[in-house]
Amino acid sequence: MNAWAATSSDAARKYALMCAIFKGSGRMSRKIAFTGIFTGIAVIFLYISTIMPAGKLTLYFLASLPVAITIVELGAGAGIAVYFAASLLNMLITGNITGAVPFVFFFGHYPVFKYFIEKRRKAAVELLFKLTVFNISIFLWYLLFKSLIITVLPVPLTDNGILPGVAFAVIQVVFLIYDYVFSRLLFYYESKLSIFRR
Repeated sequence: MNAWAATSSDAARKYALMCAIFKGSGRMSRKIAFTGIFTGIAVIFLYISTIMPAGKLTLYFLASLPVAITIVELGAGAGIAVYFAASLLNMLITGNITGAVPFVFFFGHYPVFKYFIEKRRKAAVELLFKLTVFNISIFLWYLLFKSLIITVLPVPLTDNGILPGVAFAVIQVVFLIYDYVFSRLLFYYESKLSIFRR
């Protein structure tokens, strides 16, 4: 218990030191440093996703958090930079273009769309836009890898007209749960951990 408390205290001191360093630096150098650090974090999660046999969606989700956090701290432009840089670096480092697709086509860019969608709009309009972005992303993903997706799906799912409809409805619900969890994590970060906004 004492060891855990000491570790937690040490982590808190390091976080406070990082905050002080960022706040004390110039705006441009601070922006470059923050963007570089969070690009690196996203690339690490993406790299792990290429070597892990399971839990890939969780790693894509974790890789998208640096994009969202950068948007919270520095705005949409910096977040977009992290998204493109992480996508490109991951493909250059791993050479695995297929493995980068979930991040490139949804997880990486969704925080950017989410930021713009949630700007002073009614909840119903936000929901409509979010579902539109999600389904367009899934559709593009499907078009690019249609033959691969069909070959890995069970035959009844591809031949039965009802089951694809059920699957479509299920992924809408899963997306809404994902968006809710994502929003709560960002709210916690912005209210408790934000470096520049506190």
